[in-house]
Amino acid sequence: MLTVLDVNNFWSPTGGGVRRYELEKARVLGARDDVRFVFALPGKTTKREQISENVVFEHIGDSVPSRGQYRNIVISRGLRRVVERHRPDVIECGSPIFLPPLVRLAAAAIDPAPALVGFWHADFPRTYTGLGMRLLHPALEPYGEQFGWWWMRRAFRRFDAIFVASRWVGRNLQRNGLERLYYTPLGVDTDTFSPQRRDPELVARFRGGASDRAILLFPHRFSEEKGLRNLLSAYAILRERVSPVPALVFAGTGPEQDLVEQAAREHDHVHFVGYLDSREQLAAHFASCDICPCLSKFETFGLSTAEALASGLSVVAANEGCAGELVEDCEGGLTVPYNDAPALAEAIASLIEDGQFEARAQRGVAYAKQLSWDATFERELRFYREIIERKRGGLPVETGFHGLG
Repeated sequence: MLTVLDVNNFWSPTGGGVRRYELEKARVLGARDDVRFVFALPGKTTKREQISENVVFEHIGDSVPSRGQYRNIVISRGLRRVVERHRPDVIECGSPIFLPPLVRLAAAAIDPAPALVGFWHADFPRTYTGLGMRLLHPALEPYGEQFGWWWMRRAFRRFDAIFVASRWVGRNLQRNGLERLYYTPLGVDTDTFSPQRRDPELVARFRGGASDRAILLFPHRFSEEKGLRNLLSAYAILRERVSPVPALVFAGTGPEQDLVEQAAREHDHVHFVGYLDSREQLAAHFASCDICPCLSKFETFGLSTAEALASGLSVVAANEGCAGELVEDCEGGLTVPYNDAPALAEAIASLIEDGQFEARAQRGVAYAKQLSWDATFERELRFYREIIERKRGGLPVETGFHGLG
């Protein structure tokens, strides 16, 4: 039986894409009889959760608080105990800041040595070191990015491979000196995220008495890198351009929540519904809206973009990054330049005015049906076994971008 160990500092109780990825992985692998799945996550206390017969969540208590509800595993002791207990065949490291050297240290405790795989869940050079330096001075952003790429090459140089969820990300990694890549697009639960989840009561509430009022949904983290300020600027233009004024629904949380709450107080058709921890609630809100702006250029796949397409929404995405890749693949909306509020307002207005919501919805839904979590993890397992076989045979993974065919 193959034993897979994931370890990830990007987990939080209210996290978005990473939380969804790990929970779906536990669900899909838990239904199989040829795999054991162990997830090591940072916790306030050390404890073990037996999720199912062959799925275990190991909470590592010697972690330190980070921003929001996030925590970081920063020493190897707890992770080493998990590795010695479960003796994994492969370890997937999902966050690049502290974990890669800790994973290598923990992996050295067992023989045969497990295969080491990184998963590119976050665009660290741009969203962490790049934007971090930009806060000091905009001219420093490129230097922050350069440092981030140096750190990534150093962090993953002894790993056997890196998994990426989009072609755009893979090409970017190759340009910056990271090789031995595998293309592993993520999935979407089309039973949950579907136009059939449309809730007439939600639609009536958001339309506020105007049956032709378009409804926009922002289901992302409330932060600058997700395009929140850009959307609010575009919405000011839309209020003057489009009649009736579109409704704007915010579902989530984040460091810029005060901006969302202020907008909801100031404008009749801005709705803040809070963080929706129920997937059914979230799916109902998706299906009850018309347009989903996905504005970050830093996405590594864009789960919310895939969920919007599966739910029948038209998507307006940044033309840099993975959300735009998904939209262009299925022609389910429009792409716009990053952080360009007038262009964003024009794109949203054109979608409202052309009235082609149904045609775009059909294309988006058909495309999303090709993405499934079962297919995602079947693909991962195939790649794991290939990498393990090469490692145990003394052969490194060949350089290149694998899995594109």
